Amino acid sequence: MRVLIASGVRHARDYVPLLRSLPGIEVIGCADTADSPFAGDSAALARTTGIPLLDLDQGLASCDIALVCSEPTRHVGLAVRALEAGRHVVVDKPAATDPVGSQRLWDAADRSPGLLTAVHRLYSPQLVRARRIVDSGAIGLPLAVDAEWLAAGGLDGTTVERPELVCDPALSGGGELMNFGWYPALAIRHLTGLEVEEVVAFSSAAPRAPLFDGPHGAYGVEDAAVLSLRLRNGVVATATVARTPAGVGPAPVSSSLRVLGSHGHVLADEDAPSVTVRGADGGRVSRRIGGAAGETALRRLFTEFRDDIRYGRTPLVTAADIHAAVAVVDAALSSARQDGAPVTPVPGRATA
Repeated sequence: MRVLIASGVRHARDYVPLLRSLPGIEVIGCADTADSPFAGDSAALARTTGIPLLDLDQGLASCDIALVCSEPTRHVGLAVRALEAGRHVVVDKPAATDPVGSQRLWDAADRSPGLLTAVHRLYSPQLVRARRIVDSGAIGLPLAVDAEWLAAGGLDGTTVERPELVCDPALSGGGELMNFGWYPALAIRHLTGLEVEEVVAFSSAAPRAPLFDGPHGAYGVEDAAVLSLRLRNGVVATATVARTPAGVGPAPVSSSLRVLGSHGHVLADEDAPSVTVRGADGGRVSRRIGGAAGETALRRLFTEFRDDIRYGRTPLVTAADIHAAVAVVDAALSSARQDGAPVTPVPGRATA
């Protein structure tokens, strides 16, 4: 499969060597639009990795898969253009910065022969095992979910290319809730199979000061947020997202997710990394599972999507999942602006 990097702004410097290490995948180049505010980033990526710098139309005509790695506010435009060219598309996270954009993606995917998915962590070994445990019925019916996604600094260029790609709403769409809320929203949906009906959220966005000393305050966006979600069937969930000065685990992103069931609970800890199951009888089983969650999840995401294309399978994360996650984040941002007023996520309106 021939992969085109469609704008090499965010995460592309990490994706290119990873993609090159995977069998059956070739990175054919990097391309961007003529009016891109970060055309220099794409040129720099091509220069440092040794891949060709292409015209966008030329690149789309030559690739099988377009991997969209622009700043988040241009994700939808580039992805729709690739889908309309008949290409398969992987969009970096967050796939869209509002429900209007995610609906555009959904509509374009419906019209295109290409498959659409987005970058996610559902293939991390810990979440894969947790999903199997939930599906097996070992903890009974899922009743509540608690998720944490915490980033360790990194706005100095170590993990984020430049701070404004996370903090400037004109480029990022928001702050850390926009940047990371995508992950727990997808994970909660994946583990429960339930739609979110109501969101209540509080954040450190203006007029409040950020919790930690960083550039978020200059842009008036949150560096931390807490979400309470009401799902169908009376299931509830909470999610905490934040960028902290020091990491709480060995990786740039620390995450854990606990599902409380009617007959026990399961904890997926991506830092340990481990999965722990406790039953109603007090029995406890904890096993070390897998290695680095982020890299393992990405490697499998790309190889599974390659095989989705080959064998005509539906990707694990579809346009409907993308829209649902984006709608939850958008509702959380709206709720936080209203001091925690309950907000209903915008439902999807896919065309046939």
